[in-house]
Amino acid sequence: MCVKADLKQLFDKGMRLTPEAYDFLERNEIDAAAWEKILECDSPFLTKEAIDEICAASKIPTQARVSRSPDFKPAAKEYSPSFKLMGESDITGKSNCSGKLEDFLGHFRNRFERISKILRTRITPNALVKTDKLKESSGAKVRLIAMVTEKRITKKGNILLDVEDEEGSAKVVITKDKRDAFSDAQKILLDDIVALDGKNVEELFISDGITWPEIPFAKEQKKTEEDIAIAYLSDIHMGSKKFLEREFLQFINWLNGAETGSQRQRELAGKIKYIIIAGDTVDGIGIYPEQEKELAVKDIFKQYEMLDSAIEKIPDYITVFVAPGNHDAVRRAEPQPSIPFELMHSEVVRIGSPSYLEIEGLKHLVYHGASLDSIISGAGLKNGYANPHEAMLELVKRRHLSPIYGDNLIVPEARDYLVIDEEPDVIHMGHVHTNGYMLYRGTLLVNSGTFQDRTDFQVRMGHVPTPGIVPVLEAKTGKLNHMSFMGEGAGQAL
Repeated sequence: MCVKADLKQLFDKGMRLTPEAYDFLERNEIDAAAWEKILECDSPFLTKEAIDEICAASKIPTQARVSRSPDFKPAAKEYSPSFKLMGESDITGKSNCSGKLEDFLGHFRNRFERISKILRTRITPNALVKTDKLKESSGAKVRLIAMVTEKRITKKGNILLDVEDEEGSAKVVITKDKRDAFSDAQKILLDDIVALDGKNVEELFISDGITWPEIPFAKEQKKTEEDIAIAYLSDIHMGSKKFLEREFLQFINWLNGAETGSQRQRELAGKIKYIIIAGDTVDGIGIYPEQEKELAVKDIFKQYEMLDSAIEKIPDYITVFVAPGNHDAVRRAEPQPSIPFELMHSEVVRIGSPSYLEIEGLKHLVYHGASLDSIISGAGLKNGYANPHEAMLELVKRRHLSPIYGDNLIVPEARDYLVIDEEPDVIHMGHVHTNGYMLYRGTLLVNSGTFQDRTDFQVRMGHVPTPGIVPVLEAKTGKLNHMSFMGEGAGQAL
């Protein structure tokens, strides 16, 4: 049972509260047993950290109180939800990999076949040939679609690639004097699948043009008929000592019409019909060495109880989609299945990572984003963590969510679920704890940040997160708002 803290009892005992502790007890209910332990404290000062430790020891999460405004008339409540899951894109209940060599071969063949299919739609005056026919076409301008298996710089400063297709292998040279092709070749990573235009000369294929399988042309940003909004969340990390409980509660209160911010911001809250959470809902257990030192709640079931409690406070006319991340209690290797009912009991739409959703006609690709670390490093994106949309763009250009095999844990399923077959209207990721967005050829790329404060690991890495900021898409106009729930300006647009 949870109770509202009677602060007069503490004051009568001569106990004083830090501002954070006072604010927390004013806003939240806590377990009755935990409250009794707080009253038994013999310290003259009570801190928020001490409250967290007592609640964690009781293994009972605190229960946040929600402020519901009686005059709040949300427009989204008038609309029926309209969405569908594109089941072929979700691994949940379909994994059949045994880890044999045949699984790896089939996995890569499937990847090559589907990305090659995309590249074959690209217009070119050159004949398309396989590696085993290159000698027969010697001297003629042709196009070769292949996967890169090796890349190195020659003594003359040119780029030499080893490539493969279904029929064999070849060596490809891109010379410095072909500036555009050389610039593109510098961005090539191992396992990239590209189209190479050029001529075969003896034992080498001399390429002067590279085509990526990316979104091929600029299209207008797709919008909806209904004036609804979609909020994007990720990396909540409930159970962590760094979880920003107060700020997350302010977000929940905003959804319920709390009188914060301007009338415009309240109207925006009332438009929200959908929330998509892209993984790392809880902090998990045993994710990294000595994680227990940074946990306020060390029981995975209690962490998900906290999540369930928070989701219950979201207005029931809002549909919530939840995907897993590398901290959630599913397999870490991708593709990840949805979070099981045994852990999360909320009435949400459970999806795997990655998954395709169609919401009000907008195609969404939802992926936690674990591969962003490897693409930031592999593509040499110096400001990749500060600008995660740049890393997301590199994945879009390759039409694959984890192109560098081995840097990110992948299960070699017969179907490569990480290939981006469709051209999404919105791609939503998280993982790097930094907000970022861009509109690229009609596709909106959104990284939704975090509700976890800066960790010791991030301090050591020099990574500065942007916590407490929620992107909200007004689907009828295509406008993306960023709402901050940090500090006194909670519920304000940035």
